[in-house]
Parts: sequence; structure tokens; C-alpha cells
Amino acid sequence: RESYERVLDAAHALLEENGFEGLTVQEVAARSGVSVGAIYERFGNKETLLRDVHARLMESMLQSGESAGDPAASAAGAAAAVAAVVAGMARVMNDNRKALRAFMHLGAVDEVISARGSKASIALSKTFKRALMPYATEFGHPEPEVALDVAFRIAYSTLARQVMYGPVFESDRRLSWKRLVDEIASACAAYLLNAPSA
Repeated sequence: RESYERVLDAAHALLEENGFEGLTVQEVAARSGVSVGAIYERFGNKETLLRDVHARLMESMLQSGESAGDPAASAAGAAAAVAAVVAGMARVMNDNRKALRAFMHLGAVDEVISARGSKASIALSKTFKRALMPYATEFGHPEPEVALDVAFRIAYSTLARQVMYGPVFESDRRLSWKRLVDEIASACAAYLLNAPSA
């Protein structure tokens, strides 16, 4: 089990340093101190190794994501709760940005990674909604559950795009990660708290 974890640690680190294309089993072996033969015996191929690294990352992010909603419980109102939850979600994504970027791109061609990533994203959306539903009486939107789903999509999609492509892919205005997170939280709060125009 210890050598298995060393291999996953090495593969994760190399993925962050070099991306998917730059990761080789030989480098994983050198970094982990586990022979190439033992790695192939355990994983079979690079694809399975990467899927195991991804599974561990998703599990870790799910645990972190669960606690991302905690600050909402003590927030002074819905706007503060939205800001806390968006910031928590952004922190989880930013803390794992390099590996997440590689896996988001890999998910486009690997259905196992794509399905697991989708499952983790849906779990994060449930945490987001669960943390903010207690503030629904402050929402101006007539359908709180729909509004929370859309607010999550706004935040998640914008942050995921930043992770995948960086800060100026779709706009030439460069915003810091913190500024972007603050603006997303404000946009989500405005959407949730104000009644939609007829």
C-alpha cells in the first residue's frame, strides 16, 4: 500500500509539473522509487495509473468541498453566505488547479475521468445548494431551487474555465483570482436576492 501511494504521489506531482503529455511511467518510477515493472504489474498502463490518481484527487476534493459550505451556516445573511460558499468552492479548485487542469483536458478524451469528474461536480453542486438553501427566504427569485442551480453553474463554469485556460482566454481583461471570485460571488448574490424582471 505504501508503494502504491508513493506511485500516486509521484504521478500527481509529475502531472502538475509537466502535464499529461510530459508524464511517463519511467519518470514516475524514478520519482517514486518503485520499479517500472512493478508499476505496470500494479496498474497495467499509464491510463489506469492516471485514472487512479484522478480518483484520489476527486475524493480529496469532495472532502474539501464538503467543508467549503460550512462558513455559510454562521454568515450574517444570504449575501455573506453566498460569498463564503463561492470563496470556499474557489479555494478547493485553486488549491488543485494544476492537476485539475490536466484532468479537465484529459476528461475530453477519457470517459472514465469525465464521468468521475461529472459525479464530483454534481456532489459539489449539492453542497453549494445545501449550504445556501437555509437563506432561501431572503431570495427574490420565485424558484429558489432553480436559482441555486443556476447560481452554482455560473460560479462553477466560470471558475472551471479559468482553471482550464487561464485568465484571458475569453476576455482580455485580466482579473486576479481573488477579484474574479469576489465578482462571481456578487453576481450570484445579485441574481439570487433580486426578483427577476418580468
